[in-house]
Amino acid sequence: MEINSSYFSYLFAFGFGQSLLLTAALLKSSQRRSITRIFFLMVLIIMAVEILYGLLYQTQSIFDFPHLLRINTFLVMSFGPALYLALYYYYKSEINFGRRDLLHFIPALITLLYFIPLFSANSSTKIDYLNMMYEGVHTDSLIFGGARRLQQGVYLFFVIRLLWINKQDFQDNLKNNYFRPLLAMILLFGFMWLGDIYRYFFRFDLYTGIINTILMSAVLVYLTIKFISRESFFDGNSDRKYASSGLSKSQEKEILTKVKQIFLDESLFTDSSLSLQSLSTALQIPANYISQSINNQLGLSYSDFIGQWRVNKAKDLLQDQSNHRLTLEFIGKQAGFKSTSAFNASFRKNTGTTPSQYRKQFE
Repeated sequence: MEINSSYFSYLFAFGFGQSLLLTAALLKSSQRRSITRIFFLMVLIIMAVEILYGLLYQTQSIFDFPHLLRINTFLVMSFGPALYLALYYYYKSEINFGRRDLLHFIPALITLLYFIPLFSANSSTKIDYLNMMYEGVHTDSLIFGGARRLQQGVYLFFVIRLLWINKQDFQDNLKNNYFRPLLAMILLFGFMWLGDIYRYFFRFDLYTGIINTILMSAVLVYLTIKFISRESFFDGNSDRKYASSGLSKSQEKEILTKVKQIFLDESLFTDSSLSLQSLSTALQIPANYISQSINNQLGLSYSDFIGQWRVNKAKDLLQDQSNHRLTLEFIGKQAGFKSTSAFNASFRKNTGTTPSQYRKQFE
């Protein structure tokens, strides 16, 4: 059945337009979690290019633009790494990019280098290449198609594992304007991977590619609607959320100072039952004021904030040689964690290692 290319062109134009709009919004957003924003920007650009290539390939318009052949291949190899690193730095709350993270993009670089001769080839050579692709006899399609799907499967596992490690904060993160678009992209990534696996192992289905493009456009529409509705994606917990509180920045800093001081003086964070409301009672400050101060001044949720204090306490205990006989479960409880699993998850989230591995550094 022949596809009406005009319908697909409208879909492309709409999806590509959303990509550009969201990219502009991302660039204009505040400086919090800048690394997360950079990688999310990369994901949006890759999606825009993939929608463009989907239009050209599915409607066979690529024959009119052979110089664009394979432009998406090395970019798509960056989709999984970029999405994983966006989520990773969201949880790490860091502002410095680790150089070793560039290793994630080595497969994309290898792919780019491999296709350089094709990029520089003449139009007739590219047309012959395209004909072989459509006939399903070109080995590059099989090799790089398989490699791409394998890589995407690996990064989908990494992303799910990262979500699982931080599952105790999932509900809090759902309230965060950074996390929701990331989660939407992760769901899209999973559905696209399943569709690609079906197309690769069972049969080449033209409509599978169309469905992937529709899914990408749908996610972009969702993010755009949320942006237009002034939920302020990409700005963490935005100031609009607290627009009616009346707190100034200086008042937020003062409240945050009081929170830190009572933690230093009374170690309230070591109480595993300490809630935002109980902290509010101790300080005689409204709970929403405390939450606002932590969110706006540090870009953290309350659970992330108190988790950092508990992890720092645990690190001090683990470094002390006189505590070498204490179990990790006991140290976790001394630091304020309710369970060993919560201790391990929060410790790994904040340090990138486990309590036992951290302790070995000081033995």
